Amino acid sequence: MEAEFQDICIVDLDLSKTTWSRVHDSLRVMFLRLDRAPPDNDWPRLFFEERETRIVARRRGLWIEDGYISFDTLPEEVETIHLPDIRQSLNYANRKYRELSKQRQRKQLDGLALQRSEREELLALQARVRGLIGATESPLQVEPTKAAPVPVRPAAVATTTAEPDPLAEFELRRNALKQVFRTAASPDKEQE
Repeated sequence: MEAEFQDICIVDLDLSKTTWSRVHDSLRVMFLRLDRAPPDNDWPRLFFEERETRIVARRRGLWIEDGYISFDTLPEEVETIHLPDIRQSLNYANRKYRELSKQRQRKQLDGLALQRSEREELLALQARVRGLIGATESPLQVEPTKAAPVPVRPAAVATTTAEPDPLAEFELRRNALKQVFRTAASPDKEQE
């Protein structure tokens, strides 16, 4: 079972990765380091889903990769424009991903419960079938043929207090069934 999702947070502005932007000479690519990379593609999808619902005048390119949120900006706009904007999308993605994670866990638990329920039903069916087989089973009585004598399951002897050997009973029943099938499969010699 998955552990509960912990919010992804911004931990630093990594100046060592700052580079010139390809968009314009005055812009820089800034890198906000996250405490960890997103768990899967759903988290960035939620992040960008929220951003698309709002219009921000000075918003430029933004991407998420390798545990960083990277964006094109003027250095003086980072604190006043981009950080609040990014935090809003970050909070939304965390909240929605937590909900999604809980839905997945519920679905997984429901699937396990369904499997467990089906397994329990099959075990109950097996027990009922075994009970029916044991309750309706009668001693095998097969007419002996001229070819070979057929063993008949002996009736319980009144003087015996011990339980009959189940393996011996099984062998007797199996041999009797074999003889029945052999008799049925062989051509009747009297008709020739």
